[in-house]
Amino acid sequence: MTERHVLIAYDGSAHAGTAVRAAAGLFPEARASIATVPRDPLTRAANAFAMAAAASPVVVDQTVAQLAREAREDADETAGQGVEQARALGLVAEPVAIQPTAPAWTALLDAAHAVGADVLVCGTRGRGAIARALLGSTSTSLLHNTTLPLLLVPDDDVRLDGPVVVAYDGSDGANGAIGAVARLLARRTVVVHAWEPVHHRALGHRALDAGPIDDVPAMLLELHRALADDAAETTERGVQVARAAGLDAVGDTVEADEGTWRAVVSAARAHDAAVVATGTRGLGAARSVLLGSVSSGLVQNAVLPVLVVPGAP
Repeated sequence: MTERHVLIAYDGSAHAGTAVRAAAGLFPEARASIATVPRDPLTRAANAFAMAAAASPVVVDQTVAQLAREAREDADETAGQGVEQARALGLVAEPVAIQPTAPAWTALLDAAHAVGADVLVCGTRGRGAIARALLGSTSTSLLHNTTLPLLLVPDDDVRLDGPVVVAYDGSDGANGAIGAVARLLARRTVVVHAWEPVHHRALGHRALDAGPIDDVPAMLLELHRALADDAAETTERGVQVARAAGLDAVGDTVEADEGTWRAVVSAARAHDAAVVATGTRGLGAARSVLLGSVSSGLVQNAVLPVLVVPGAP
């Protein structure tokens, strides 16, 4: 396998440290770039001058320059701490210089492309068992705008030696997620296809109106079997895609009684997974804010790292 290169967003916080540990556990032989975005000096200068009505242009320039130097020094110090942590965990790590940019996610994404990173790693605010309705502005913006695989790491402690669970629905996005797993992780993979049982389908309601009431149980049972067979075939297609990509893969077809993403998370726990991988709809230049209900549910409610693989433009 070619050397993998990860860029880790690091701001010195606890969840950034968790992201470093996850990157080291999931990509143990990768080269790591530690990226800290400096504070924007113009924002700080504006706050300072709000209290000084009459500031000369010379003073303004000097103040902005001084704040920029301080922001750069602080960012370099923070990135250095991240490098030390990454190296202590066995990663070959170096800091990467980032210019102050508002918003920060733009600088991180630009830096990831500049260094040729294969994946961008970002921590999220810990929510425990509570749904993560808000991930934080930077991670949320990266989620909706990333053009390369993004690993979002919650604060929850997870074992990182387990398999990868791929949420699979037969789409191009799901196939892309399998390809990313093969390139980046190359570990045992469980292809999970979650399907809705018959009582969730409109077909079931139509069956109730289709004939005599005595025939309804048999009709529903037949429909349930047909849906189950179709779901198993979808899972098998995903397994074949994964094996063709060189992965040691098995399949797991699960009923989604309480929603697809919940079924995927439940399967991930059952398999002691280290990470869940999911594809998204193609974002392209339009920067869609709709990832799809499954990928959004996985990210906002995950208790283990989620690898989000953007679809083709």
